[in-house]
Amino acid sequence: MTDSVPKTRYDLGMQALHWATALAIVGAFVLIQVVEGLPKGDTRAFMMGLHKSFGVTALTLVLIRVAWRHLSPPPALPPMAPWMERASHWAHVALYVLMVAVPVVGMVMSWSGGRPIAVFGLFTLPTLLPPNPGLKEAAEGVHEVLGNAILILAGLHAVAALVHQYVLKDGVLARMLPWGNNPLPPRERVAP
Repeated sequence: MTDSVPKTRYDLGMQALHWATALAIVGAFVLIQVVEGLPKGDTRAFMMGLHKSFGVTALTLVLIRVAWRHLSPPPALPPMAPWMERASHWAHVALYVLMVAVPVVGMVMSWSGGRPIAVFGLFTLPTLLPPNPGLKEAAEGVHEVLGNAILILAGLHAVAALVHQYVLKDGVLARMLPWGNNPLPPRERVAP
């Protein structure tokens, strides 16, 4: 027997993955800000190790999210202007690309700099690249640019969710929260 009631919220697994990923990204960002203000030494190395651990965690969570999304498709969007739906789609695509690219480029930067990546002191990722100062320097620049891009895009994502929830009152944000109700049912998708 199939459920004839359309899904209006993300399941609890996807909600947990969404918020855990957000926390890992914010944690990595805060840690790198702290690292930049520290002199070289044990404290800086420890904080950089935590930054890398949060990055590996974010990458792992996003890969699980991609798999989960295929097993449990998202609920349909509520009625909205076509341009808003397209903007939402492409913003999500860009966020997923950045959530993979930022930590991967960070890993390339570490490995090409001859530094291992220990994850919370539990295990060390295998080093997949030999030291290469030129690659390390290039990856460092790309990592910083992509890291800033993900923060800007995630900030716009959060603002858009708040506008949908509190100005448009269409329940978009409520779909990703474990509490509350969606004020409007999702619109029915029409096959092309």
